[in-house]
Amino acid sequence: MPDHFEPTNEASAALRAIMDHHSRGEIDAALEAAEALLERWPQYAQARGYLGQTLVTRKRRFADGLAELDRAVEDGGHDPYILFTSGWCIEFVANAIAKARGGPHQPVDATPAVLYARARALFLRAHQSDPDEALIGDIEDMLDVVANATGEPWDETEITKSAPRPR
Repeated sequence: MPDHFEPTNEASAALRAIMDHHSRGEIDAALEAAEALLERWPQYAQARGYLGQTLVTRKRRFADGLAELDRAVEDGGHDPYILFTSGWCIEFVANAIAKARGGPHQPVDATPAVLYARARALFLRAHQSDPDEALIGDIEDMLDVVANATGEPWDETEITKSAPRPR
């Protein structure tokens, strides 16, 4: 038995349909479809990550979105994209709270400092999870964003470099 959920063709097709709704600006329909998909396949980390990210960024339901992202990491923590997305959303929430930006939002039970620390840990974990080269740059950019926000520089010695990939 694999240590993580492998989506069926049907589950993958359902997630593509959700993304189609999203790309057409049908956010409420996409969220409703994502919730239905997760009722059927609750360990589908990519779908849960989509739901969490969209709740955070489009609906400003910060607590609900972060809970979904925590679950996505629990179910798909081997995937550097899930780790990065979760870290990015946590940094988004920390920034919104710290700078009182974007209008009203659902409250969270954490300070910006705690959220920035969580985001940093996820970015470091994503960096160590064998990401592709494009994602490595994004991760390092976000580590810099967190360092600028907190005044605590990230240290590349914290990152265990993996062996170069054969080309």
